[in-house]
Amino acid sequence: MSLRPATSLTFRRLKPLIRLAEELALIADGETEEARRALAHALVHRLKGRADLPARNDLLALAAICRAAADAGPGPARGATRFHPHTECPDWARRETPLALIGGHFFYAPSPGHQP
Repeated sequence: MSLRPATSLTFRRLKPLIRLAEELALIADGETEEARRALAHALVHRLKGRADLPARNDLLALAAICRAAADAGPGPARGATRFHPHTECPDWARRETPLALIGGHFFYAPSPGHQP
């Protein structure tokens, strides 16, 4: 599990999105998920063309992290904390049983004694 170096997801490009998220939090307080999504789309459409937004792939990655952080459940990988591509088998994985194969990755339970 290695993290790639910096992408186009820089703080400068995130600032307009953070401002929109703050505005959305105020406007959508108490709203349904559908209303929150509609308001979010309207705010993003208002911003398009006026700000240098991150690449779509970076936005999708950020959205996935935000959804995972907002979700209290174990997620699709059933609480896994370790993973690797299915095309590789690191030494530590040889002694483990995967919880799931999702997409191109095997997912594993936390190590005994691991504190999240």
